[in-house]
Amino acid sequence: MRRAIVTGASGFIGKTLTKRLLDEVWQVYAIVRNPETMADMTGEGLTVVQAELGEYGQLGERICERGFDAFFHLAWDGTFGDSFRDCHRQMKNAAYAGDALLAAVELKAKRFILAETIVELEAKHYMMHDGGQPRVSCIYGTAKAAADMVCRTLAYQNGMAFNGAVLASVYGDGDRSGMIQNVLIRALQRGESPKLVSGENLYDWIYVDDVARALIAIAEKGTPDRTYYVGHRELQTFESLVSRTRDIVAPAVPLAFGTLEDSTVTDWSMIDRVALHRDTGFECQADFAESIQKTAAWLLKEDTRMNEKTEKMVKNPAGGGAI
Repeated sequence: MRRAIVTGASGFIGKTLTKRLLDEVWQVYAIVRNPETMADMTGEGLTVVQAELGEYGQLGERICERGFDAFFHLAWDGTFGDSFRDCHRQMKNAAYAGDALLAAVELKAKRFILAETIVELEAKHYMMHDGGQPRVSCIYGTAKAAADMVCRTLAYQNGMAFNGAVLASVYGDGDRSGMIQNVLIRALQRGESPKLVSGENLYDWIYVDDVARALIAIAEKGTPDRTYYVGHRELQTFESLVSRTRDIVAPAVPLAFGTLEDSTVTDWSMIDRVALHRDTGFECQADFAESIQKTAAWLLKEDTRMNEKTEKMVKNPAGGGAI
């Protein structure tokens, strides 16, 4: 039986990856802050290990077994919104990633896979070119790039295979973040015309199930010491992606591109979008319409659940009488 360690296993991508590994009969050690977040996961091959990010140096003591095929590091403190502004919080993650890699060495893992972000391309663009107006998300991208270099160096020094996995914009059921796909779908479900940037820039959205498949493909067939782009080989314009989503969720809602300024700078020439397919044979398989429909249905269900929870709290605060 193949064995893996997954940090951030209770997160959006981490839980999808963990489920797929279990389905493919891997033995999985799921590293989470709160074990209760894994209560919905079942399987004889699953072992849940509690650890804060700052405790990854102790994983060798908390996991008795040695010899793992892959160590997937997905855990990250602050992946969207205002957390991007906290430079101390973001940069600590790079050190935590180094701790995770050293834990992987102690646990005798064969390969370390670091989940990265497409925002790194934007941060690297500003590192290489003077001027410009970098978005606050570049702090996050810079921290991810630093984590890559920290882990890549430690892996080389310790004779471990390393792969970075630069993720495109990920969407899917189970995502509770404020990413563009969720904001867009929720607005369309309310019949609202969302505020949008101009639509000519190139983007890539990837369904979370394909991300999980890609990460496993890297673990099984990836070339050591190579960073892979996890997304589609062919890009689409923002207008195309949004328009297709609108047509699936709420065809009657008008779209007004250019309401907001698009300050995103993604230099796609900085990454090889074909390498993952060339080295592993990986292809994205998710049907766009079906995956958007699944995401929209999950968001409706989640919003209903949260509204019911709020109503219950209003009617019965702290177990007392109604107000």
